[in-house]
Amino acid sequence: MVDYVGKVKQLIASHQFLQFTANWCPDCIYANSIWKRFGVQSKIHMFEVGPMSNNEREQYRKAFQEVTGSRNLPTVVVNGKFWATESELHRFEAKGTLKEELQKIGLL
Repeated sequence: MVDYVGKVKQLIASHQFLQFTANWCPDCIYANSIWKRFGVQSKIHMFEVGPMSNNEREQYRKAFQEVTGSRNLPTVVVNGKFWATESELHRFEAKGTLKEELQKIGLL
């Protein structure tokens, strides 16, 4: 049996900036447009579940829920902790604080 929780913990421990993402997900495409706009996409490790089977993808979503508290696509993890989904990114944009928030976490 695959230890999905262990794999997620290892992924998070191995990357300062990690995005749980799917290539077909509109919210993920939005988040990726933010990274591209700020020129930081190469700093964020993308854990892509789009091409996985439905069962494997669901197992990873459950594992991300257990480890980070979020099963959303995208889920952004910074320094081992949940940081944002697209909802937070939208809120930062609406408040005009997106650049400042990215600076706070060391992405800029």
